[in-house]
Amino acid sequence: MIPAPFRTLRALRALNVAAVGLALAAITSAVLGGMLGDGGGIAELAVGASTWLIGTLWAALLRSQKRVTRRAIRIGWVLSPPLAALNAALASGALFGSGPPSHLTGSYGAGALLGATVGAIIWLPALLGTLVCFGLPIAKAQRLAEKGLAGEERGEWLVGLASAVMSLAGLALTWAGAHRAETGQLVTGWLGVAGLVTGGGAAILATARARRRRKFVSEAEAGKVPGYRIDTTDEGKVLVRIVTQGQGYRVADFEEDVFDLDDRGEATRPRSLEVRDDGAASGPKPRPPAEASDDGAASGLEPQPAAEATPAGNLAQPPAPR
Repeated sequence: MIPAPFRTLRALRALNVAAVGLALAAITSAVLGGMLGDGGGIAELAVGASTWLIGTLWAALLRSQKRVTRRAIRIGWVLSPPLAALNAALASGALFGSGPPSHLTGSYGAGALLGATVGAIIWLPALLGTLVCFGLPIAKAQRLAEKGLAGEERGEWLVGLASAVMSLAGLALTWAGAHRAETGQLVTGWLGVAGLVTGGGAAILATARARRRRKFVSEAEAGKVPGYRIDTTDEGKVLVRIVTQGQGYRVADFEEDVFDLDDRGEATRPRSLEVRDDGAASGPKPRPPAEASDDGAASGLEPQPAAEATPAGNLAQPPAPR
């Protein structure tokens, strides 16, 4: 089994995807509610719901490795403006659709069209604010992830912290509003609490993993971890797993390079294997040494062909040199 601090970050990534969507929805609905006051209850509900859905989708797309354009930009960044327009269309359509049926704006389609076009005077500045508050930490996290497991972990910590801070800001704006609709306060409050829990949880989890891994590496270097040791190579340090198999005189130690480490003992890249969430390692397995059979022959060696006999009963001999 691979130690837990060296496994993949699937749970941490999922927490941060949820945290970004929730925090973005919390701060957006809180700002809108502060602008509209008592009449902003339905507006906060519509904007909060649409921003949560689109924001979560945006956070997930930013993690995609697919790149477009000549500069090989990640698809999540390219789709940021269209997603912002879609968010405005969904929220505006919900607001206008709940209006009087006889009015021009009393249809969802008309409201969505106005939100995506004329609403650009609102969603364009909101998009810029989103890229500053969330995009910069995410971009920094992506650069850190290129340095390996420990770098990606630090990046996830940064994204979780940013999400928690923005959720807390949304809660502060909600509680500070003296004249706010009760529905809006409830919606924004739940979004803010959920964003704070998921973002803060991601930051705490990343910190705990880093501490556990540093402790594990330190103890492995001191020879206190059975089945593991730290080797120093020309490229740096390597975490090696040792598995003993067999019994009696057939016992053998299998050594497997698990992870590359930097000079500080931080995990960078897995060595010729893929570490799964369940702790198993898939990939090339070490080749066991040849085992001795009961008659003393090595089972790992191919048997040599015996000399052929001639019709006269003598062993065939190679011709004598002339």
